Amino acid sequence: MIETLHDKQTTYYLQNYAILKNEDNTYEYVCWDPDRKTGDFSWIRGNAAVLEDILCFGSIISDGKEETVETRLELDYELQKFPKWDKTKFFCVVLGGSQASLLKFCDTGDFAKKGTEEYKTAQETLKKHKVNLPSDVEYV
Repeated sequence: MIETLHDKQTTYYLQNYAILKNEDNTYEYVCWDPDRKTGDFSWIRGNAAVLEDILCFGSIISDGKEETVETRLELDYELQKFPKWDKTKFFCVVLGGSQASLLKFCDTGDFAKKGTEEYKTAQETLKKHKVNLPSDVEYV
């Protein structure tokens, strides 16, 4: 999968994600995860959307095994060949189409803290787009 991304015209990296901008200005993402038993990497690919200042990772459209990357360091090295994602301030995972979780800052990967002005603003942005960010979750 990582080799395929090099063929794409516009690919960015954000932590262990690759973000692909398609010709029609839609987005997709690819995320890698090592198998704890074997150490092999698997990947998932899904749809993504930019909602104002939030990149939302949504439904999974495919998955598979990574054939070309054997270690986390290799993966990080390969991803950093792409430009860093700087189009939004936050990113989050959207579950089931309307429930968001894991609101994080793109630049640091830190969780946005509940009760802060930034968290409230992100919550309102998501709400406006009919995505719910629970107000009762405390990230540390």
